[in-house]
Amino acid sequence: MIKIFLVEDEIIIREAIHKMIPWEEYGFVFAGEAKDGEMALPAIRSIRPDVLITDIKMPFMDGLALSRLVLKELPDTKIVIVSGYDDFEYARQAISLGVEQYLLKPVSRSAFIEVLEKIRGKYEKEIEQKDYIEKFQKDIREYEKNTRRDFFEMLVSGKAELADIYERADQLQIDILSECYNLILFSVSSGEKQREIVDAYTPEMGNLLTQIDSFIQKDDHYLLFRNQMFSYAVLVKAGRDEIEGCTETCMSLLTWMFEQEKDRIDWFICHASWVDRLSLLPECYQEAMKTFALRYVGYSHVISVQAADPQQRHTDVDLRAIDTDAVNPDMIRNFLCQALPEEVESFVSNYFHLIGEEALQSQMFCQYILLNVYFCAVSFIQGFGIDKMRLQEQTPDIRIENPGGPAGMREKITKILTCAIEMREESTRGRYQTMIQTAVQFMEEHYADESLNLNKVACAANVSANHFSALFSQEMKQTFIEYLTGLRMRRAKELLRCTDKRSGEIALEVGYKDAHYFSFLFKKTQGCTPSGYRSKSR
Repeated sequence: MIKIFLVEDEIIIREAIHKMIPWEEYGFVFAGEAKDGEMALPAIRSIRPDVLITDIKMPFMDGLALSRLVLKELPDTKIVIVSGYDDFEYARQAISLGVEQYLLKPVSRSAFIEVLEKIRGKYEKEIEQKDYIEKFQKDIREYEKNTRRDFFEMLVSGKAELADIYERADQLQIDILSECYNLILFSVSSGEKQREIVDAYTPEMGNLLTQIDSFIQKDDHYLLFRNQMFSYAVLVKAGRDEIEGCTETCMSLLTWMFEQEKDRIDWFICHASWVDRLSLLPECYQEAMKTFALRYVGYSHVISVQAADPQQRHTDVDLRAIDTDAVNPDMIRNFLCQALPEEVESFVSNYFHLIGEEALQSQMFCQYILLNVYFCAVSFIQGFGIDKMRLQEQTPDIRIENPGGPAGMREKITKILTCAIEMREESTRGRYQTMIQTAVQFMEEHYADESLNLNKVACAANVSANHFSALFSQEMKQTFIEYLTGLRMRRAKELLRCTDKRSGEIALEVGYKDAHYFSFLFKKTQGCTPSGYRSKSR
């Protein structure tokens, strides 16, 4: 219901207007009244009416002064001035303020109702337009996330100028200004032992990421970004006295969310040390990534490199001792399945720390470790149908009989893992394309289904929604929602050109139950209305 507030100094006229109109019958509710502007203003601020009906000449504060104050604080409020003064200057001032109607007393019941119905129609159209804009903004959220991923790369790469970062933040309407900053990195995957490059679809994962996104959006201290294919980053921004508390609050809440699903997911979370300059974020990111690499050597979650406690590992192993878990093929395979080439160096560093300096002094043990890593890499690439000779050809200088000291070992293992990951990337491109083809075919067959969304298509492709979203953007060079909207608009244009169907019928055929929203979206994406496009094409 549309709320009405009445301001009139003559009680007889005020009561007559109140009783003259059956407000609820015409979609209004009479929310309050006052005898002058001064008394009306506090009530208006509290009630926040949609329509204000006011006289001009009143004691203490006249109608024009009241209108100025109301429109300044509540710019969407519609104002109707009812006056006994047929004075052009009053009317001119009212028009300059943006008043909806200027009526002269006495006003008949029919004239009043006619004005109110016009206002109601305009109000409903504005609400409808706001709803469409909100729905459209929701639909393009995936596009915004993809754009924000590029912005995050600017923040942490160390390659962009500060002026460019601030300019890009302004374009994306991201408030990046703060006294201090910190980074939290986290990853979640299905709870089964990682054996595949692509996570299988699970509704639980989708729900969890939706909850995290909702939490982050509610707090101005946090910004959520996609970090890599399998992980996310939260940028924490706060004052010097708040940064540590804000970091710990976010860490605690995310940890709590992950713990609720611990039987169904594997997760890891860590943060770096806060910095007091935006230009220092690349260093903050490097520290966080070093800690993040600990997830490959058995840790469940840590706070920082300094706080990495051996007891947090899945097994009770002292990192200072020789650790037989270091030769567990699952550790190497898990890393090869998920890691990116730039993570190899951090992993090897943590892996050597896990083995222990004492063990690396043994030539025999070094040969054993090198053999283990090499055979794990061979087995891994063979799973993709890659001949092991390719790995031998790309690592000709590696001799198992002469592993070298710790420095030589580090170099050899780094090279083996890097080569295996590069081969994985080369091989999985074809698998990714097959998955994308499956998804695209499903979209082309079901685009007319209004409920079609990212989760449904990811389920059809048998991949997690999180992973599918990243892969789709990477392979198609546009986001899921951009592609789906484009698909629907292409079909709509074809129907507009080749049939005489009404816009509402076409809207239903391409997946939009709301014909008005379809028209809004068509104009937003194609630059003209459906009827305008039809006229132009003919």
